[in-house]
Amino acid sequence: MLKHIPGVLTPDEVRQILAIMAEGQFESGAATATGRAQQVKNNLQIERKPEVKKRLDQAVIGALMRNSDFLGFTFARLIVPPTFNRYDPGMYYGNHVDTPFLNNGQVRADMSITVFLSDPTTYDGGELVVISGEHEMRAKHAAGDAVVYPTTSLHRVEPVTHGTRLAAVSWIESYVPDERARNILHDLGIVKDFLERNAGQAPETDLFRNCLFNLMRLWWRT
Repeated sequence: MLKHIPGVLTPDEVRQILAIMAEGQFESGAATATGRAQQVKNNLQIERKPEVKKRLDQAVIGALMRNSDFLGFTFARLIVPPTFNRYDPGMYYGNHVDTPFLNNGQVRADMSITVFLSDPTTYDGGELVVISGEHEMRAKHAAGDAVVYPTTSLHRVEPVTHGTRLAAVSWIESYVPDERARNILHDLGIVKDFLERNAGQAPETDLFRNCLFNLMRLWWRT
């Protein structure tokens, strides 16, 4: 499932992040790739200088952790500090699967997230493509929007043919590791919000809320 979350970053936050990135230097993205990914990764990423990365990480992670749509879909326990990527004309990232663990095995990657930083009208190509069986889901959204997808999915970034594509990419460890359980809890949460708005005093709403919370207790992992 590919989840689009509009407006994770405000326009001011996007401008601030782009200004910080403009101060930094970029290095080959292949430097942080492993295995097969090294052969298909052709992009740049901002250097890992603490004074630059810390400001960028705080801006993106802070925005994600205040976004109710993101939290209600991911049940995020941990967010890995993002990588900030740049794709100039001719650059791409071929089909690959992200690593299952990060930080020397301390963080399990349940979901991947791309936060778009470039106005999509300023570059051609560069679509994120997530493959699910025989189907391909494509994403190219407004600056500040995000998409979340299972880290288990094969995916790629199409070649950029004009302009520059900037994005932040990160990985999420969820309190609910099973994708099926997360999707069920997300959908039931939408129903709970509807019932609380429209039938808040009904005993059926209390019953539904109790069932949802009991499922969360059943599937929650710390």
